[in-house]
Amino acid sequence: MPDRSITALLERLGRIGSAGFTGSRSIALTSAPTHDSRHVAPGGIFVAIRGFRTDGAAYAAEAVERGAALLVAERDLHAVVPTIVVSDTRRALAEIAAWWEGDPAEELLTIGVTGTDGKTTTSTLLATALTSVGLPSGLLTTAITRVGGVQAVVDGSHTTPEAPELQHLLRRIASSGDQAAVIEATSHGLELARVGGMSFAAGLVTNVTVDHLDLHGTVEAYRAAKLRLVDQIRWSAASRAAGLEPLLVLPTGDATEPLFAAAAAAAGVRVAHFGLLPDGRAVINGEPYALELQLPGRYNLINAAAALTLVAAWGLPLEVARAAVEAEPGPPGRSQRIVDGQPFSIIVDFAHNGHAMRNAVEMARSLCAPGGRLLVVAGAAGERDPRRRPEIGAALAAADRIWITEDHPRSESSDAIAAAIHAGISAVLGVANAAGRTQIIHERRAAIHSALHEARPGDVVLLAGKGHEQTIERNGQVEAWDEVGVAREALAALGYPR
Repeated sequence: MPDRSITALLERLGRIGSAGFTGSRSIALTSAPTHDSRHVAPGGIFVAIRGFRTDGAAYAAEAVERGAALLVAERDLHAVVPTIVVSDTRRALAEIAAWWEGDPAEELLTIGVTGTDGKTTTSTLLATALTSVGLPSGLLTTAITRVGGVQAVVDGSHTTPEAPELQHLLRRIASSGDQAAVIEATSHGLELARVGGMSFAAGLVTNVTVDHLDLHGTVEAYRAAKLRLVDQIRWSAASRAAGLEPLLVLPTGDATEPLFAAAAAAAGVRVAHFGLLPDGRAVINGEPYALELQLPGRYNLINAAAALTLVAAWGLPLEVARAAVEAEPGPPGRSQRIVDGQPFSIIVDFAHNGHAMRNAVEMARSLCAPGGRLLVVAGAAGERDPRRRPEIGAALAAADRIWITEDHPRSESSDAIAAAIHAGISAVLGVANAAGRTQIIHERRAAIHSALHEARPGDVVLLAGKGHEQTIERNGQVEAWDEVGVAREALAALGYPR
């Protein structure tokens, strides 16, 4: 049982700078830390994060009323319970969460996967590969989790979970008997210290283009967030015991590869590379291999090459891992096929930015039968970087028929979002051609029904943007959603039994 005294916590927070303290050190800490005052339990720790819209310090009194035994804030709150003052509450929350759970990442070969696209699929393939070579692996992604070999779909549309939830999941993984954990480390998770307070035995970068500028502001800041992963790659107790040195896996030819390679060299972290040859063979740790995956598309070959490169670079049995990766169907909502007896193909994919949409459209096009058409249903999220919208439109211009629909409009106008996507299509095709290929149907269910009704034998219908997500957020309301379920509903209406 870890020492959960205030004295031990103050010592831990010394890692991130001096911590001022007021109150008694003898108070018992009996409940997990949280940054949400509504979730405070008696004897708990409330960390008052200064957020983008509200300051958690405003909820300190509520936290105390609910039984908080300790407050952590960026200033003295003059509360009736002990208070630790820190310079950065986000970093403090990460340290406290890892400390509370007994640093589970030290007990696991913990691997962080970052990049603009392909994180979830690559993480899934990597967890499968490691498990196949005798390192049973937990998995934490935006789509699915695996704990002790049991897979579950993630409820929600969020990125990396906040540090208390993440560390609790890691503790569950370690307690389940898993020996490794693969974590999807998003730019949000890195920038906001959700994956802070812990070591990664290895890191993997899928690619770095441009995304989430609504959070980061500039391309440089976005890249800097991704680079934070390198700072956390180091020896852990588990990696020392296994004799597996700190490792960073990078894509050959990516524009940011030199930045990551330089950072790795400065940190004393070994680098291994993956890629794809023009003939379609994967490059795994510098060697060409022909892979036969269940997952379609060129970019999934790249994802598989990334996962297998880590296996090879660590000297683990590559052929065993290769067979497991080739048999892996992948996570839900990523290049997921729906086969219910219909004479055309349906692919559900999470592509929700320009680069990912281009990849998804290219993949779907490659599956069209001779003379078959590509039909795409897609939208763009509200309250996210608006530059995504015309970029998505430009990618959609390669389709034969396009239905612009809702994603998560949130508080924004669906008309305005659709207009921005349509402008991107028009910029490529011209106004007249864009109008002839495009239909705007805001209600996503109706758009899917319309597209499947129009599909003919040999066509491919790509349903892009929602993937595994189980909700649509609209005007402050959250509606339950199931992309695959709605597609099957539409197929049933057309007379195709499952």
